[in-house]
Amino acid sequence: MKKIFLASLMMASALALAGCGQQSTSQKQSTHQSSTSQQQSSAPSQKEAAASSSSATKESHATTPWDKQKDQELTDFINQWAPTMGQSYVKYDGVNPLHTHPGLTYPDGFNVATVNDEKVSMGWAPTGEGPYNYNVVAMYNYDYSSHFAQHITYAFAFHDGQPVALVDEMTNGYPIFHPTKNADVANAFARIAAEQK
Repeated sequence: MKKIFLASLMMASALALAGCGQQSTSQKQSTHQSSTSQQQSSAPSQKEAAASSSSATKESHATTPWDKQKDQELTDFINQWAPTMGQSYVKYDGVNPLHTHPGLTYPDGFNVATVNDEKVSMGWAPTGEGPYNYNVVAMYNYDYSSHFAQHITYAFAFHDGQPVALVDEMTNGYPIFHPTKNADVANAFARIAAEQK
């Protein structure tokens, strides 16, 4: 009788241990599946967030009319075109004042500038977006060496969101800008401004 009791006890213990082992394995598998499921469900949202961020970045670039790359393209054009005209231009860098032969200094000169003989608000706005009627993104000046006050000053601007290449050649100290009649300059600026990134 003692043997039967011991055998029954051992069998019950073995079954209990086997049951615990299966439960532990089952819990581990369940936990692993739950963790994997959470990782898989969070992965798309991370990808979506990255895609959304990338899309927002592209949109911000697309909405800015002017950037450093376009500015460099315009500089390259001026540097290639100017020698064909026998001229050499100084670029306004947005930091150091740009001086012209008649005694005008930019950006301060914008305060007295007119466009087509009309007083307008004109100012430095390197992205093409600003509070002015004419948001100037680039300026170049050429002073004639043989004539005291003669100069050619180009102001490349956005007016109502549209690119316009303005030029001033006045010698009396008051800048009167008007759209340039130089087709090479006007077309180059319009082409560069229209480029999509």
